[in-house]
Amino acid sequence: MFIQDVQATAISYHGKALLIQGPSGVGKTRLALQLIERGAKLIGDDCVSVFIKKNQLYCKAKENFKGVLEIRGLGLVKGFKVAEPSPVLSLIRLHPEKVERLPKTKKISLLGKKVPVFDFYACETNDIQVLYLTRILNGRFSLLKESEC
Repeated sequence: MFIQDVQATAISYHGKALLIQGPSGVGKTRLALQLIERGAKLIGDDCVSVFIKKNQLYCKAKENFKGVLEIRGLGLVKGFKVAEPSPVLSLIRLHPEKVERLPKTKKISLLGKKVPVFDFYACETNDIQVLYLTRILNGRFSLLKESEC
């Protein structure tokens, strides 16, 4: 099995993985903690591994940092519940500058699998926004197409 390391914090929500990327200090851990407080489980912090299982992209924690999250000002905090390897639902990129309000759909390829990418302005991103993203990607809600406006 081929495994690729990805620089990201990852959480699992309802069994699906969200990868969170962005520059240092932008709020990846803050967002992960907000989601964990709403029922998500930690997969891994800062660096996680992706692999293909049953023709789907999965994410898992690095062995030596399972259950550990770095919280700025506190250090490495252990004791978080760790999610089982989970299928990757999407990649969230946090940016220190404002991003488009109505962006075009984007995808990246990880190990040959296309993954939806969402760019969020870190100062405006919160857990509710991301929870609705998971609901949209799981089909409970849908995004209006430009032609429908």
